[in-house]
Amino acid sequence: MTSSHLIDIPAAGTQDGTLYVGFELSKSTWLIGLVVSGESRLSQHKVSGGDTAAVWQLISKRRAQAEKKQGRPVRVVSCYEAGYDGFWLDRWLGQQSITNRVLDSSSIEMPRRARQAKTDRLDLERLMRVLIRYEGGEPEVCSVVRPPSPSRRTPVECRANGTG
Repeated sequence: MTSSHLIDIPAAGTQDGTLYVGFELSKSTWLIGLVVSGESRLSQHKVSGGDTAAVWQLISKRRAQAEKKQGRPVRVVSCYEAGYDGFWLDRWLGQQSITNRVLDSSSIEMPRRARQAKTDRLDLERLMRVLIRYEGGEPEVCSVVRPPSPSRRTPVECRANGTG
């Protein structure tokens, strides 16, 4: 599934040359958002949970399009909320030369006055706004979690990799 939505905060600057990638993770499916700096259209894609080949294909294709359009290299910055999946995704993204931010979900500002709808699509849009603002020089917009070293994996990561 692919869809595009306008987000209300344009990506940080037009000279930046950055592809922003957000992950809304669940056990069975992942919703992935992609937006290039200077654009306001967020494309959203669903992939099977843990399907790194599909993730890499999406990122590579969008990065190549952005590099062709801008005529220069485009860096990739991604984020997801810390949770059940642990930090294996952060390590995998790092191996692909992608700068990743694992965000503390309790630090992301939510509207408090009225009840807010809660869907993966809305959560992804909120996550993308936070990433763009954080990378644009607003570090107070969220807290970034520092992943433990690979030797200190979580029990969930050990079970997922068959090592514990």
